[in-house]
Amino acid sequence: MSRFTRGRRLTHRWIRSLAPLQVVRRLLWLPGMADRRPTVLISDDEPMLVAALAREARRAGLDPIIDTSSDVVTLARLHHPDVILLDVHQRIDGRDLLVRLKRDPITCDVKVIILSAVEDQFMRRTCLELGAEDYAVKPFDPAFLNRVARIAARPVEAHAA
Repeated sequence: MSRFTRGRRLTHRWIRSLAPLQVVRRLLWLPGMADRRPTVLISDDEPMLVAALAREARRAGLDPIIDTSSDVVTLARLHHPDVILLDVHQRIDGRDLLVRLKRDPITCDVKVIILSAVEDQFMRRTCLELGAEDYAVKPFDPAFLNRVARIAARPVEAHAA
C-alpha cells in the first residue's frame, strides 16, 4: 500500500467523522467518495427482522448498520447514516427517539423512516409532524428497501432558520 493511498483513507475517515458538517461530504470531493454506498441505520428490537432488513438493504445497494438495543441516537451521532429505519415500538418509544434525533444538531438532518407493526393514522400523522420522512407498516413489500435507497439518495434539504 502506497503512502498516498494510506493518507487518502485516513482523510476519508476524517471527513466522515465530521458528522455535524455533512455539507463537507456533499461539497468536498476526495478519490473514492463518489462510489460510497448510502448507509442505513436499522433500529428494531427484533433481531430476526433486523437481520432480514440488513440482508435486503445490501441487495438494494445500501450499507446497513444494525441496532437492537435502542441506542440509535449514539449510533447516528457516530456513523451519521443517510437514512434511519426506526421501529416505533421498542424499549424506548420511537417517537421519543425521533424527537431526540431531530433536536440533536449532529443528527437533525438525517432522514428517518418510522417502522410499525400497526397501521395507526394518529401515530403516522404524529411521526410525520415530528420530522419523520416516511412511515412504513410491517410486513414490508419487496420494493420497500428500494424506496429507502431512493430516499437516501435525495439531497438533504436546508433547514429554515
